Amino acid sequence: MKNNETASARSWSVDWTNTLFLGGYHLLLFVLLPVYLLNNSPSSSLLWWTLGLGAACLLAITMGYHRLYAHKTFTTHPVIESILVFFGTLAVEGSIFSWSHDHRIHHRHVDTELDPYSAPDGFWHSHLLWMLKKRPEIDDRVIHDLVKRPALKLHHAYYGYFMVLTNIIAIAFLWWVTGDLFGAFVIGTLLRMFVVHHCTWFINSLAHMWGSQPYSTEHTAVNNFILSFLTFGEGYHNYHHTFAGDYRNGVRWYQFDPPKYFIWALSKVGLTKNLKTVNNITIKRNLVAADRHLMVERIKALNITIDREAWIARVEEAAASLTENLNGLKTASDKYQKLKAQKDEEMEAMRHRVAEFKQKVALEMAEWKKMCHLLLETSESKLTTSLA
Repeated sequence: MKNNETASARSWSVDWTNTLFLGGYHLLLFVLLPVYLLNNSPSSSLLWWTLGLGAACLLAITMGYHRLYAHKTFTTHPVIESILVFFGTLAVEGSIFSWSHDHRIHHRHVDTELDPYSAPDGFWHSHLLWMLKKRPEIDDRVIHDLVKRPALKLHHAYYGYFMVLTNIIAIAFLWWVTGDLFGAFVIGTLLRMFVVHHCTWFINSLAHMWGSQPYSTEHTAVNNFILSFLTFGEGYHNYHHTFAGDYRNGVRWYQFDPPKYFIWALSKVGLTKNLKTVNNITIKRNLVAADRHLMVERIKALNITIDREAWIARVEEAAASLTENLNGLKTASDKYQKLKAQKDEEMEAMRHRVAEFKQKVALEMAEWKKMCHLLLETSESKLTTSLA
């Protein structure tokens, strides 16, 4: 296979298969939907079942294609995997190989010309246009772990047939439960596919343009809770690009991230295993680094008379001390867990060491938050007296 690393995302050569399919079904939907609505009233059963199928497709893409295959953040039972593959195929977003391949390249070369759906190339490019051009052949080295699996190779080789079959099954099912064949095709298939596609594509476009960057500013990915509702938890994209190996996207308990709950719940009954997470201390270190960068940039941009160098030094010193204590806490915590597992007699001493680091971190974190509030959330006019 050709090496995808050398292919620029900005080089154009039309993929007529994708172009005709995507353009064709959009056109068909825009023609048939008004015709259907003028002559029919969709039943509540049709609408609810369509909503359910759409939700299942989004969940299969986020939980299966994305977190299971593209990032390998957990493993699962074959039955669960089969369900995810079925609804992922029903979503009509390509084979597991092609989806995972493009996504891994995206993470490896985010925002560069090698990124398949590079956000700096504009909203429409990252949202849709990138799929209308030919992509290089799949490089087996990028998805070396997936190509070893015969079932996934079969899925890729006969994806077109599987995609048609799953959608025929969905249409037949909707026709059976609603008695409305035309509605099953227009609402349950075309409209469902339209909504699922554009919600997924928002992650490539809006999730790199509209939102906050609490974890990293080194890439365009942002956090946006509105997109999380539209994409079943994929809206916390700044976190994801910073910690792609975490099975969670919404790391806070209150953040809307259905796959996180499903994966966790299934792990409690043995249907998912090897759940990968990022340590909270590591997350805090990244937050400190991001805050430090924002505060230094704010100080440099202020149009008031202050000793900028002194304030920058103050921020750098506080960041260095807090980071050092977070590193110490991480090391001490790891040692404590190891000693605890071995029931070593030094376990108690290390527990006290962990408690000391926690106290230091808590005190410094409180001061750090005050500094962040002062430098990042206070208006420039009020900063005049505060920083003088």
